Amino acid sequence: VLFGTGLRFHSGLPAVGAQVGGMAAEVTFAGPQPQFVAVDQINLRLPRSLQGRGEVEVALTADGQTANPVGVSIR
Repeated sequence: VLFGTGLRFHSGLPAVGAQVGGMAAEVTFAGPQPQFVAVDQINLRLPRSLQGRGEVEVALTADGQTANPVGVSIR
């Protein structure tokens, strides 16, 4: 689960993509976070092959717009 802003206005879930550690991650939800006003949420299904990779980069796109990449640690 990732949080951000400006993600709820995408044209449809197929228009939202994610790369984690250079691998495609399935986006299962991208929209408003139900508990906090103006916060959006993206749910990703991570490939099992990322297990134990440590620090990796997460890159998101929505309708061709690229978000700033962030780093996450995967155990």
